[in-house]
Order: sequence, then structure tokens, then C-alpha cells
Amino acid sequence: MTMYQHLSPGKLAYVLTLTFQVPPAPPTHEPWLSIIGGGFIAAVVTIIFNVVWDKKKQKMAEDWEFKRYEANQIHFATAGIVEAYFSAKSEMYYLTSTLESLLASLNQLSAQADQIVRQQGGPELTVAVLEQRKQALLQPFQNFNQQQVNLRWNQYEQKAKENHTKAEVHLAALKFLVPKELYTELMAMFEKLSAPFPWNLQGGKEKLVTLESAQANVLALREKLMSRLEQVLGR
Repeated sequence: MTMYQHLSPGKLAYVLTLTFQVPPAPPTHEPWLSIIGGGFIAAVVTIIFNVVWDKKKQKMAEDWEFKRYEANQIHFATAGIVEAYFSAKSEMYYLTSTLESLLASLNQLSAQADQIVRQQGGPELTVAVLEQRKQALLQPFQNFNQQQVNLRWNQYEQKAKENHTKAEVHLAALKFLVPKELYTELMAMFEKLSAPFPWNLQGGKEKLVTLESAQANVLALREKLMSRLEQVLGR
């Protein structure tokens, strides 16, 4: 204190204040660092979230596309099977109707030929001669009738093969898209409706009855396939 004795009390207080004054603390950058650090972490989290969400959306889109593909396959196959069934029934109905019409025409011609031969032969005409002359008179008509019958059967055979092949293709597509029990029902119905039968008018009529009686079951299977389609779509 000796060096400050010559100073007045006021000046001495000022000098001491300057001498022992604590220097100001250096400016700190912690708030800015907190802001920058928080923003960086938020950006990283956002990027990670977007990447994860994009992958999830992509997988969801892929899953939906696959489900839609399966549903379209079931819908297409179902429509094809039902179409093949009604086409087979329509073809058989047309075939049997045509064969009945041809047979009725031939029977009518046969009766007319019998009447003509009897009128020409007189009372002394024997049964053998009657049949011989009637057969000669009917021969051209019988040949034409048989040609028409063969033509109708050939047309039916072609259509039947087409329907059979279409049904097989659609059933093959459904094999891995529907439950095993439903696929077994479909195959049982297919085998029943595609079973061979005698290729004549009577056999065709019996086949038509089989096809017509199966309509309710075919439509019931269609409903089951539509239900399966809805399950695939998650409805």
C-alpha cells in the first residue's frame, strides 16, 4: 500500500478497482453447438425414417401387386371355367336338337317312301319287295342324312376339345391359388362333366341331362372361387 500513499482516497479506490477487477469471461458457443447438433441428429433421424418408410412402402406395393395378380388369375380362370361349362352345355343342346331334327326328317321321308311304294306296287306287293324298293328310294336321303350327322358330330368334337383344353388350362392355373379342398371339388366336377359317353343321339341326350343337372354345383363352385378372390385381396 506504500506506493499508493500519495494518492487521495478517491483516486486510491479507483486504482484498486481497476487492479482487482475480474476480467470478463470469454464468450461461449454452447447454445449454437446445441442447435447445430440437434439439427444434425434430427436430419439423420429423418433420413433414416424416410429410407425405412420407402422400403416399407415398396414392399407394401409389391405385396399388393402380387395379391392383385393372384386375384386376377382367379377371376380369369373362374370366368373361363364357367364359360367352358355353358359352352359345352350349349354345344350338346345344339347337337342333340340337330340330330333329332335330322332323324325326324328321315322318318318322315321313310313314311312317304313307304306310301309311294305301296301305291305303285299294288296289293300283290310282298314285304321283301316293299322294303327293297323303299330302301332304293330312300338311299340318297339316307346318305345325305348320314353326312349331316357326321358333320354335326365332327363340329361337336372340335368344340368339345377346345372347351376341354380351356378348362384344363384354367384348372392348372388355380391349382396353387386355391385351397386343396376347393381344387379337389373343381377336379371332381371337371372329371364328371368330361367323362366319355356313347356318340349317338341317346348318349347325347343323357350327356345333356348330366350337364344341365350340374349347373347348380358349377355356380356354387363359382361362388367359392369368388370368395377366395376376396380373401386374397384381404377384403
